Amino acid sequence: MNVIDFPLSLGFDQVGIMQEKNICKSRLDVDISSEFVRGVRIKVPLICSNMSSIIDSSFYRKIYDLGALAFLHRALSKEDYIKETKEVASHCNLVCVSVGVGDDQFELAKDLIDVGANIVVIDIANGYCDSAIELGKKIKKEFKEVKLVIGNTTNEQMLEEVDFADAVKIGIGSGLSCSTKDTAGAHERQFSAVMKFKKRAEELGQKLISDGGVRAPSDYVKSIAAGGNSCFAGSIFARCPESASEETIIDGVRKKIYYGMSSRKNQQAWFGGLRKGICAEGKVVYLDIGEPVANLIERYSGALRSGITYAGANDIKTFHERVRFVRFV
Repeated sequence: MNVIDFPLSLGFDQVGIMQEKNICKSRLDVDISSEFVRGVRIKVPLICSNMSSIIDSSFYRKIYDLGALAFLHRALSKEDYIKETKEVASHCNLVCVSVGVGDDQFELAKDLIDVGANIVVIDIANGYCDSAIELGKKIKKEFKEVKLVIGNTTNEQMLEEVDFADAVKIGIGSGLSCSTKDTAGAHERQFSAVMKFKKRAEELGQKLISDGGVRAPSDYVKSIAAGGNSCFAGSIFARCPESASEETIIDGVRKKIYYGMSSRKNQQAWFGGLRKGICAEGKVVYLDIGEPVANLIERYSGALRSGITYAGANDIKTFHERVRFVRFV
């Protein structure tokens, strides 16, 4: 492949939504509910990332009560993970959990489903692999009523191999605490990463979850506009006072400690350190404490409603159909 033939990869800040005639009398007329996995709609298609430096059962319940969603992280002992899942299941109808691809992960998924989990994400950074696909098939065969999400990927060919999944998670290297692009060199900018899945996903009836790159409300809006049915976000939730992120004081200012699941800090807490021959692909970031989660979700929901009206649409479906983009040089 010659350099001139390389695909173009654009980030959220390199594109804009073009104005069309507004068909809504008020932005409040816009329906932002979305089918984020096959057969399941949520009121707000904004999902808190399944990261140990953000989410726990308490924060999950707060987010759920506001119409959005979260996934529990898996950096826990099995006993604590089951306890957290039970706690969520006692309050929420949608109980979302995460598993990896190790030999014990099918049994872990089974145990979590037994205590109430009904949405499972096979969540690994390099998710386009036989181990993730085969585990997904096994879970869906055994638990037909459970919704399955698989990821992460930026290769649209994966859609053809995971037609059994209820959603696919898109994104590599765009998270604020992710350093994959600086270590492994694998990275595509998030707008283009999602956009290239859009047409085929619609043909297959597959749902897309954009994962990474959200720093501002406009990034969230563009992740949905690009073809996402929902959007994972990490750092914006970590900033919330109610998040599970640890606090520290730097130069007299309170900060939230946010770190990637593949960071040395998380691997040390989870496994006692990095395995020999493994490079950390996450980092620690110190964040200013932000607004309460209720304010965050209201603000981001308002931004999505507004973006939909600018595109001449009135819900997620018409947004995907009608939105047009301009590219910034």
